[in-house]
Amino acid sequence: MKDIDLRVQRTKKLLKDNFKEMFLDLDYEKITVKELCEKAMINRRTFYLHYESIDDILNEVLSEMARDFLEYTKDYDHFLNPKKIVKDYFLFTNSDPLFEKLNNSIDYNYLREIVNSRVRNLGKENFKSLYNIDEFKVKMMVTYLNSATVNMYRIWCEDGKKVPIEEAILIASNLIENGLKNNIKSS
Repeated sequence: MKDIDLRVQRTKKLLKDNFKEMFLDLDYEKITVKELCEKAMINRRTFYLHYESIDDILNEVLSEMARDFLEYTKDYDHFLNPKKIVKDYFLFTNSDPLFEKLNNSIDYNYLREIVNSRVRNLGKENFKSLYNIDEFKVKMMVTYLNSATVNMYRIWCEDGKKVPIEEAILIASNLIENGLKNNIKSS
């Protein structure tokens, strides 16, 4: 990244920041290059020097989200520490409006799955507890941890976040941990 011209970095950051703002306010399908360029106050030709389409910006933003989440949770094996990953997922998602929108909108499940897939692929070395477990069982465990955590976070949001986040984390992590630990031990 250091080899990239600072002007290019600034332009791409400007476009991504404005894209993220628009994504929070609009349906993704309604974001156009024209409107993004107007909001960012740049020429459309400048946009096309850096990206081929809005999908390219989205792809870059999703990759950054995956890297940010992995950086936030890099110091431990998610599957050996289910309470910690549930806590970190709740806290991370609650602190990032874009991540929360992806989490809570069923229409964006496909985008959240892209982020999840990138987290799994980038973070494989952090999941050492899964190395000697059958591939099918790993898929089931990953799906269980992911879908349970995401859906419990959604429920907390749908309920208006009335329960303090610490209490929601405790309930979710206890439920998830018991299921995962039983499977890790039995392998």
